[in-house]
Amino acid sequence: MNTLGLHDRAKELNCLYKVDEVLQIIDKEVPQAISELLDIIPSGWRYSDLCEGEIILGEQIFSRPGLQRTELKQSALIKAYGEIIGEIRVYYIRPVKSEKGIFKAEEMQMLLSIAEKIAMFVTLRKLKPSHIEEETSEDEAEVLKNVQHDFPEMMDWLKNMGLKKREAIQILRNPLNFRKGETIGKQGAFTSYFILLAKGATKSYIEGPGSKSYSFMLTLPFEFIGMSSLFGNHYYFSTVALIPSTVFLIEKERVIKLINENPKFNKSIVAWLCDSYKILFHKMSCLSLKQTIGRMAEVILYLSNDVFKNETIPHYISRKDLAELSGMSNENAVRILSDFKSENILRDTPEGLQILNKHLLQTISITG
Repeated sequence: MNTLGLHDRAKELNCLYKVDEVLQIIDKEVPQAISELLDIIPSGWRYSDLCEGEIILGEQIFSRPGLQRTELKQSALIKAYGEIIGEIRVYYIRPVKSEKGIFKAEEMQMLLSIAEKIAMFVTLRKLKPSHIEEETSEDEAEVLKNVQHDFPEMMDWLKNMGLKKREAIQILRNPLNFRKGETIGKQGAFTSYFILLAKGATKSYIEGPGSKSYSFMLTLPFEFIGMSSLFGNHYYFSTVALIPSTVFLIEKERVIKLINENPKFNKSIVAWLCDSYKILFHKMSCLSLKQTIGRMAEVILYLSNDVFKNETIPHYISRKDLAELSGMSNENAVRILSDFKSENILRDTPEGLQILNKHLLQTISITG
């Protein structure tokens, strides 16, 4: 990367950092936050002095005075709780000359990232009043009724984690629904909440430069997501819904209070974190010590034994997901899976990818 490229990258990162600083204050009024963002956004684009932003939320349109809308624009939708709630646009107010296109791919990625951060901010703002209102026995009864109806095993799971009924009800007040492919948590975004997956399936991954990423974990109900940020301010990875999913957002302060006051829950969280570390350490050794065929075998066994506890991996786990979990290209993943099928180790079924010879798959994983 040349000096100019490094300068552009530094501008983009600085812009995203300032966006996070604005949106991490959940109590801030939306118009004020948007106004501050509009002052920040141009700084991340290549021709900052010619750049202006516009943000649409619902029926409200926000821009700085004197905005000139032109055809030289980028835009990204703002999606929250399964719906399009707005749009963010960036304009160049006068023509620019560039041999490699007016807007860079990195700028589009930055715009998408800002849109996701705005969506999370708006979502958390909507949830905030429910924590201010006084909790009554009638409220708790209604929450309990809804949880038992929609997620009948949730209360038993939380009880096994060491929570009493009222403690469990207090963290189950904010359900959110996400469609397939929607981002639930964004790497680098400010967080004052943890995520508890109640229904569906999610994929967590580390975002790298450009469009590169490494998926390190699939999650099914019931599991916490983002607990690694317990004493941090940002998500360390991104999480996306693989199928329609429901999560509960749980305030950090409430979890920390429970950890301090409830020894059994404290012990359960520590045990959960230790199990998570064990999985991650194993994946690190797999990535660094095994060849591609061994990594693919390892991932299939991980999905079968640890995630789905079934010989068939559901059809919604795509070849791309398998490639990302294995740390390889899509082409290599498709080739290896094809070899496994030709050797009668795997086969495709209407339900998904079925393991036919687990013993051989284990051997490949060990020797790979």
